[in-house]
Amino acid sequence: MGKPYFYALVAGLSMIVLAQPSYARSTADCDKLQSGKPEILSANIDNQPDAGKNVVADACPTKGKVVSQAPEKLKPINILATGGTGILKKAVKGELQFQNEGSLHEDMSFKYRIYRPETPSGDTMVLLHGSGQDETSLVSFASKIAPDALLLAVRGRVVQDGSNRWYRRLSPVSFDQTDIRSEAEAFAGFFTQAASKYKIDINRTTFLGYSNGANLVNSVMMLYPDLVKQAVLLRSMPVLTGSIDANLGKARVLTVSGASDQLYAPYAPALEDMLRSHGARVEARSIKSDHGLGKDDVKVVSEWLSGATASLKK
Repeated sequence: MGKPYFYALVAGLSMIVLAQPSYARSTADCDKLQSGKPEILSANIDNQPDAGKNVVADACPTKGKVVSQAPEKLKPINILATGGTGILKKAVKGELQFQNEGSLHEDMSFKYRIYRPETPSGDTMVLLHGSGQDETSLVSFASKIAPDALLLAVRGRVVQDGSNRWYRRLSPVSFDQTDIRSEAEAFAGFFTQAASKYKIDINRTTFLGYSNGANLVNSVMMLYPDLVKQAVLLRSMPVLTGSIDANLGKARVLTVSGASDQLYAPYAPALEDMLRSHGARVEARSIKSDHGLGKDDVKVVSEWLSGATASLKK
């Protein structure tokens, strides 16, 4: 065919590609963090435990949810410079896939997002949000304390009273023990599958949990002691009941409580004692804070994480 006709065809198909709807562009496997990282906003970090609303201690809905990052604006595809007629055919068939920021994946038992750093260190952070939040809630926090780590942000799959949770509550002082164990089992299976799919080194993985999410992490540690080597538990408490035989001798844990957190701070000593009694190396910190997260949390966790990560690499 003549050159003018070919160029006209290319231009037309490029416009077709650009016209694809946003849902057709959310199929990327992995995504990079944006270079400009957002500031920590306490309103997005579960800073209002709703103990006064006759709900359980670890159900802490946020005032405003963190919204997922919007997809990047598409740039025109130069078909001639990126593969010629092969790319042209894929564009016609709708087989071209586009990079998206923090695409939601639903191919395993839990919904999740993957964020890849520009300069990966080989470390991974698994993020478990608080009640009433979602998988994006801790991304900003994690990107500050571990900017070179792969982030696996997971959403709790229990919805109770309209809030995302990691297990069901029965009353303000008791929790569904069967549900805790079944969700812990499901999460352990999910992470094992994700580690295989994304080539995650579990020996260089830190589980970062906040409030309800941190409570699931400490439950997973007790029920599946070989899975978690390192954990950061923010505003956490023990929720499992009964005697459990777990050897946590290989686990290293940081607990951070808020001195003025009237809801969770009283349970911090019990959590520390539980983990230590099973062999975990626990560093317990109390900071001038309530149930919400802030700059002091970033400082404390960053300092501890740098030493803990170095220890894991030995």
